Amino acid sequence: MLLFFHKTMTIRIVTDSASDLPWDFARENNIKIVPLYMMVHDEVLKEDEKFDRDSYYQLFEDEKAFYHIPKLNLHSFVPNTSQPNPQDFEVAYLEQIKEGAKEIIVINVTAGLSGTTNSSNLAAKKVMRKQPDVKIYIIDAKSASYPEVILIRMALNLIKKKKYSGEQIAEILKEQAIKIRTIILLPTIRYLWKGGRLGRFGTAKFALGSLLKKKPIVTMNEEGFVETAGEAKDVHEGLIESLRLSLENAPKEPKAFTIVYGSRKDYAEELVDLIKEKYPKIEIEIAQSGGSVLSHLGPESIGLITDYTDDEHWK
Repeated sequence: MLLFFHKTMTIRIVTDSASDLPWDFARENNIKIVPLYMMVHDEVLKEDEKFDRDSYYQLFEDEKAFYHIPKLNLHSFVPNTSQPNPQDFEVAYLEQIKEGAKEIIVINVTAGLSGTTNSSNLAAKKVMRKQPDVKIYIIDAKSASYPEVILIRMALNLIKKKKYSGEQIAEILKEQAIKIRTIILLPTIRYLWKGGRLGRFGTAKFALGSLLKKKPIVTMNEEGFVETAGEAKDVHEGLIESLRLSLENAPKEPKAFTIVYGSRKDYAEELVDLIKEKYPKIEIEIAQSGGSVLSHLGPESIGLITDYTDDEHWK
């Protein structure tokens, strides 16, 4: 789905790298992506266009990294993620303004997972103080990864109509964000366990012994926080349950599905087959997620994004 816009467009978009928005798509549509950061040992990795996802995920598979690092304990390998600083967003805003933007729509990873929205807000206030003729609107996507992409595509479509202001588009996106359902299967909880984040990701109510035998399934609630949705005995059962949960109490038939994976594309392909059995003609997109999203979930995690947004905003 390609949407191309003239460089004089006065409404522009900024997002963060947790969106997993393809860099080519961003360039073609004059979107600025502000990278997040990962800290591995003493090295800071920037999730920019040069970031090698496959090499990064391979670090997780090397169990020796957990045990043979001098002076580091078991948890030291588990990467920490860091939000962009306000200056990173300020640079992106000023670049858009330099190219003619009068209104900027910023679509960020949920504040329930990252402080990215806080950084974008601080930068927006600073820029608008200096340039009061420019308006910047911050959207919390209430999720991460492709839910952000769905909102970005919707924003581009609404901009193309030339009948909405940036403020109106921002309000529409806020309303639609909670109509995108995210289900995540965790084939292993060892990364949450080693990183000390079991409770943070909504799995604390399970006994650890049970977690080690089961495959937890989590979801993003309407406030943008992770909460437990279910569990499965193996990956195959987990994929089936993920699809069931994505359709449970749905407001209408889904518009499309996106499957987000890290290192296990085969899991994503199996999920495609399960979806096609039920919806043979529906649009299904497969995308590899970046490091900032899967750092604490593990590279084997599979996210199922179901689009229930309103049809009127896509026409």
